[in-house]
Amino acid sequence: MASDKPVVATRNDNTSSTTSFVTPSPAGLINNALPPAYLECDLVIAFDTLSSNVPNEKKTTEAIEDAFRFLLAELVNAGFCFKVRVNKPGSVLIFVKASDAIVSIASYRSQIKDWLFGIRTSAPVVPESQGTLGDDFTTAERLRLVHDRLTNAPKDHGLGITPGQGNWVFVKSIFALHDPEFNVDWIKRWSTKWVLDDAELDIIKNAFGEKIALYFAFLQYYFARLLFPTIIGVVAFFFLPPYSPIFAIINCLWCCVFVESWKHREVELAVKWGVKGCSGLDTHRATFKGESERQDPITGTLVQYYPSWKRVIKQFTAIPTALTAGLMLMGVQAIVFAIEIFLSEIYDGPLKQYLVFLPTALLATLVPTFTAFYNIIATRMTDWENHATERTYETAMTQKMFVLNFLTSYMGLFLSSYVYLPFGHLIAPNMDFISATMERLIGEKASAKNFTINTLRLRQQYIYFTATAQLVNFFVETLLPYIQRRAFKEAKKLQEKVTGACAEAFKDNEVESPFLARVRAEVDFPDYEVGEDYREMVVQFGYLSLFATVWPLAPLFSFINNWVELRGDAVKICLDTKRPIPSKAETIGPWLDNLIFLTWLGSLTTSSLVSMYRLSPTDPDCPYLVSTRPWVLLATVLLSEHVYFAARYLIGYIYDALDSTVVQNYQRQKYINRQQTLKRSLPEAEPIETLEHDEMVLTEEERDEWRAAIAEAIVTLKTSLVKNEMDKKEE
Repeated sequence: MASDKPVVATRNDNTSSTTSFVTPSPAGLINNALPPAYLECDLVIAFDTLSSNVPNEKKTTEAIEDAFRFLLAELVNAGFCFKVRVNKPGSVLIFVKASDAIVSIASYRSQIKDWLFGIRTSAPVVPESQGTLGDDFTTAERLRLVHDRLTNAPKDHGLGITPGQGNWVFVKSIFALHDPEFNVDWIKRWSTKWVLDDAELDIIKNAFGEKIALYFAFLQYYFARLLFPTIIGVVAFFFLPPYSPIFAIINCLWCCVFVESWKHREVELAVKWGVKGCSGLDTHRATFKGESERQDPITGTLVQYYPSWKRVIKQFTAIPTALTAGLMLMGVQAIVFAIEIFLSEIYDGPLKQYLVFLPTALLATLVPTFTAFYNIIATRMTDWENHATERTYETAMTQKMFVLNFLTSYMGLFLSSYVYLPFGHLIAPNMDFISATMERLIGEKASAKNFTINTLRLRQQYIYFTATAQLVNFFVETLLPYIQRRAFKEAKKLQEKVTGACAEAFKDNEVESPFLARVRAEVDFPDYEVGEDYREMVVQFGYLSLFATVWPLAPLFSFINNWVELRGDAVKICLDTKRPIPSKAETIGPWLDNLIFLTWLGSLTTSSLVSMYRLSPTDPDCPYLVSTRPWVLLATVLLSEHVYFAARYLIGYIYDALDSTVVQNYQRQKYINRQQTLKRSLPEAEPIETLEHDEMVLTEEERDEWRAAIAEAIVTLKTSLVKNEMDKKEE
């Protein structure tokens, strides 16, 4: 990148006049323009002076130039090469390239750190020459090291560039460019495969890092393990009665087995990928602000200090906020639920065919609005907690969002299961306030005298969430963003043609133009959030663990959905989001705790649903659907919970006893490395077995004393034995 001399980009799809080339179908969706050699880069920094997050007093020409000059000076001092190109008026793109020497040093430093913290089983080998990267050095490893060098805090050997913060208020984003050839090959290959093996996971790991690969490994594992409850569910649907205890027990046991077996599987993958123990390596947040500097009692260096008790107090203040938000959301859903019951099952006046859609419209409007508002509050509160590391910040944010997702996903089913069906015949006749409101609005008074409970309501709701909603979500998540982007692109072209703004203020080099068009499109892509995909799968698992007994075919639709989801998420990464920045991960993190929680709660809901509705009256006009006595219901739930804990302990014990070959080889390698280290550290003439400290060396006189003491102890023992025999004879 040292020269601006134009170089014609070469493409892999060039063909001679004597050969034919068939473009694969994914290539039509991907802009596969390759960069000129002098614009090849590791990362791109978007420097935007028109960002709405920048205060107006900082948008002066002098301030902008100073910030830009400071950024470039930091890059030069850190050894980076760069090229700058215009993105749009007020925004530029900085193509950043690190030399192999910088990457090699960063890699060696990372390996040393991994070895010292027990992640690597062997000490790293010093590179023979700077700038030499091994044949097994992956693209993901390079991008991770370069990104860490740019964004890590100075104490972690980084420049501390944090988009939108401090000295970097004009830095909009730091992102990696997609590899179009890899993306085309990835989509094409996955579209022809039914099962994804470990080789595919290794390819993802080498391209996007362990964190993204671990998500696809989890989704593939979850998809494969769903085959068993799918088969059992089909059998139960056709041959077993509703709310079958047999299916309920099998489903609960499957949930336990899945969670415990995944814990075993992620350990195996972490060992295979060389990231076992990486959770102990916390990356310091560049935005962390300490109140003072103190000497670290371990390292002896001065570090930023923030009292832990203050963070704990702030986290406790988040509890009332979360409870308030949860109660508000529950209240909104309960009110909409009551309106829905009234309009669909009580009201029979004019405009009913239109009014029945009112609850859906209310939920579609209020819940997303409330969720967006809660997201802002949760983000600000987590920032306010001032977490020192990325891991603790991510965990805190994930758990806050899980509470909201739990309420928005399952509240309707809980209301139907434990309010509407058991007590609907008591609540419906007392909806006078809704009747009075309707009478004032349309002059029609509704009566609940003829109200009867819709016994199929719970099943209808559950079918929607596990079948219809998943199809809608796939369209919104994968297809809609692509359609919107294409529509906006065409609208922009039309606007430029109408307004005559097609004449660009900045003309690109003819060689660079196709590539820059691709980069400018990727700048506006949203970041890929793997947590969103985890959230979707955990919510789906919750539907299966909490309410699968309502409709045994739910695992079948989840099984089909996840096959499509595997490929849809790959397409989403390639077409709809920025390329994920690689990072290490050995576990799915707090999502595993959420799976365990849902499995435990599922043991309670499943047993209660079976107890309440398995023996419900067959008369459809009977208002009393729950004939179980309260004490029987309570005893059933408590017994189910205790059986769950026993089963989980037993299953976990079995899996812990079954070490995989990969884990055994890892432990064996650690043992061999320890032995070799000891041999190198100790004198050859002094075997480990006979090594003694000076305090342990005994003289001959001391040995005689020890022998005499031992002989005396033996005599005492014999005397005791003889006395015991004599007592027995006397008795």
